[in-house]
Amino acid sequence: MTLSDRIQRELVVLLAGSDPLPFKLTLTAISSHFGVSPMPVRQAVGELIDQGLLRKQANGRIEVDLVAVAALDSVDVDLIGEPDGSIEQRITDAVVVRSLTRDEHYLREAEAAEQFGIGRTVVRRVFGQLAGQGLLTRVPRCGWLVRPYREKDMLDYLDIRETLEVKAMRLARDRLDPAVLQTYLEGNDPGGRGRTVQLDNRLHAYWIEQSNNRYIIDFFANHGTFYNALFDYAALEPNATQAMARQHIEILEALIASDLRGAAKALTRHIRAQQPNTAKMIDHLAHREP
Repeated sequence: MTLSDRIQRELVVLLAGSDPLPFKLTLTAISSHFGVSPMPVRQAVGELIDQGLLRKQANGRIEVDLVAVAALDSVDVDLIGEPDGSIEQRITDAVVVRSLTRDEHYLREAEAAEQFGIGRTVVRRVFGQLAGQGLLTRVPRCGWLVRPYREKDMLDYLDIRETLEVKAMRLARDRLDPAVLQTYLEGNDPGGRGRTVQLDNRLHAYWIEQSNNRYIIDFFANHGTFYNALFDYAALEPNATQAMARQHIEILEALIASDLRGAAKALTRHIRAQQPNTAKMIDHLAHREP
């Protein structure tokens, strides 16, 4: 079960309940409620729209189909079990937040297992994955050391990301499906005039995978987790989300028009714009309680 599946099931339970929803029906508000990036929320909301439980109005706003919700049979709250994908995301988010304090933090398996309500074996597996991605370091008799956030590391990552992702787009050119690109284009909307802001980040992973270059794919798999989490947090800011949606649209429209040069330039501008957007969020997130 994926993170979007879990969010979808929890939304069904909330919709079927007698209490008012604890958030507004916007992607940003739902993302903030679940503490995740907008992408899995958008996927979950899309599924509920397909099922008829939610409706998307002409202006882009989302509303509940009260008739469809009233027709639901009793909803089993046990459906909200905690899948591995959700646990991995929650632990990753917790590690990222601790990293942003810039202080040394040691995580211990027993404490994490109690906090997240899972076994130490699962914690050890997730910690091992995060260590492989550079977020943690195993220190004997001390625990797992969280890598402190450093701005220079982020700038260096963005520099390499720009080079490799533009290269991936060029390598993937003949394998990019126009129908898939159109789907991603429709998933990005900067909002305005009553429309809800929508952000779909799947385009990046798409051409990285389609590049068919194992070294490019491995770089983003091994080094992208930490920074992707930062960029997803930054995208929760309304102005940043709108800007990123516009940038995605510019990239995708150029690709659909077979303007690879224009798409590469738009992608470069988009990547370089991440640094100031993320920097604004660092000061806010660095003061959150770990």
